[in-house]
Amino acid sequence: MELFEPEDERLNAFVFEYTNVQGATVVLGEDDVRSFKYLEDPTGIGSVAGNDLPWIRYADILLSRAEALNEVQGPTQESIDLVNEIREAADVPPIDLVSYADKESLRDFILDERGREFHSEWLRREDLIRHGKFIEMAVARGKPAKDFHVLFPIPQSELDKNPNLEQNPGY
Repeated sequence: MELFEPEDERLNAFVFEYTNVQGATVVLGEDDVRSFKYLEDPTGIGSVAGNDLPWIRYADILLSRAEALNEVQGPTQESIDLVNEIREAADVPPIDLVSYADKESLRDFILDERGREFHSEWLRREDLIRHGKFIEMAVARGKPAKDFHVLFPIPQSELDKNPNLEQNPGY
């Protein structure tokens, strides 16, 4: 949650505390915050939930383009404008080219903006792996992450079906 600015509208999708059925207030820790970004359809039955979860969003396209432009050309006004289009929708102040004049600082900012924009959309792990920061950030949060955790284990049923497969290292 430390990625978010206090006025960020995206924070409204999270529940930090609630009153349980016994009437007690439950305060959630940082790793336990609940998101109501994509609520379950209350009329859904079984696998027919009626929820249409996005596979890709326009924000992903804009931030991916901003990231690619930064990697190829360094910070440009176009990459800043793309990021600001996302920030404007979240009602947070825009960034400027002067504040992010080098490739590394804009790269880090875009990664953090992706974390804010796509929270609870299952993209953060892959973004952090792609930037080589997954293990570092997990360890910083007190998680016992090891280098091999960037890969998932191959299910035993798949290994049993194909003797040519080898389990990913560490599993």
